[in-house]
Amino acid sequence: MKKDTYFRESLACYLFCTVFLIGFFGVMFIAAELSGNSLSSFIPEFSRDMIIKWEDVKAIFDLKE
Repeated sequence: MKKDTYFRESLACYLFCTVFLIGFFGVMFIAAELSGNSLSSFIPEFSRDMIIKWEDVKAIFDLKE
């Protein structure tokens, strides 16, 4: 029975922390958008150039096959 109580308290704590962090960062994001400072523009767009090739890894770490 004690395990079940501990599990419920842990779950409630994790749920509260998750909701709090989402709310905290959500308010900052919304406030930035409303004030004209877009935070989403700071996130880089994904491109194929971001993926490192195995040949580059071998050159960086001086790996021999």
